[in-house]
Amino acid sequence: MGREKYVYGLLVGVIAIWGLNVVMVKYLSFFPPVLIAAIRMTVAALVLVPVIYWQKEKVAIGAKGWLLIIGAALFSIVFHQTLLANGITSTTAGNTSLLLGLNPLVTSLLAVPLLGEKLTGRKLLGVLLGFGGVLLVVLSRENGQVGLSGWGDALVFFSMISYVLGGLVIRAAAKHGVPTIMITVYSQIIAAVLLWVIAAIIYPWSVISSINTEPFTWLVILASGIFATGLGALGWNYGIRRLGASRTAIFLNGMPFASLIFAAILLGEQLQWVHGVAVVLIVAGVYLGIKQPQAERDSQVIHAVHTSGSKTAPLVK
Repeated sequence: MGREKYVYGLLVGVIAIWGLNVVMVKYLSFFPPVLIAAIRMTVAALVLVPVIYWQKEKVAIGAKGWLLIIGAALFSIVFHQTLLANGITSTTAGNTSLLLGLNPLVTSLLAVPLLGEKLTGRKLLGVLLGFGGVLLVVLSRENGQVGLSGWGDALVFFSMISYVLGGLVIRAAAKHGVPTIMITVYSQIIAAVLLWVIAAIIYPWSVISSINTEPFTWLVILASGIFATGLGALGWNYGIRRLGASRTAIFLNGMPFASLIFAAILLGEQLQWVHGVAVVLIVAGVYLGIKQPQAERDSQVIHAVHTSGSKTAPLVK
């Protein structure tokens, strides 16, 4: 039990950092979106590369495995980070965190048609509650009234969908025998390279040279890449190995709370009644959507390990 308390504390720390990371990404929204994604993912890749050398289990990755890793890099990092960086410029960090908080629920929902998992009444109720919360977020305005809030929320929502699809690709790669931590590291490296190629194509040097290069800005970039994306991924994977994917995923419910609080303190964003109701609906929906009976969890230990890729650093994470 004492060991589990340590793991709980670690996961709470990871969630707090991921919640703060949404605020950091919002702060960095003056950067060209693809460029900031390339820089952050490069920092994270440099943090994660040593993991390959520490990996005790050496696995030969076949052609299909590499194709799946590239697919994971595209969906869970390149598309996700590009959509997120563009979307967050037109919405709040609070709204962003609530939309990203649907990740485990949407993963559970898409696993029904794509992976053949069962759609239970509990899961369906969770989906309805979760998307009810998202509807409130998307229709909310800064004054607390309800009305269409714009494309920023839509882009963030699609970034979350992209990340979930990437997670499902990671599941497929894991079923081919590739450890999820290796998938995470290699996809991070591939994504960083792809993002730099895209940035070099779409941004002229005049745009890059005019970017704010104050020390504090680079401190935020390093903190985001090192702690949130790099070390956060390692901490989350450790939690999954110790507690299992289902129990670990419950901690994701805390990310919207952390982001809303950090956004209010650091960015001066106002907390509205809509945010409170949305948090309750989304947290309840995620809990119902991913919670499994104990007997079912015990029978899916191997499956839980395979699903861990869909809950690793993500997101903005």
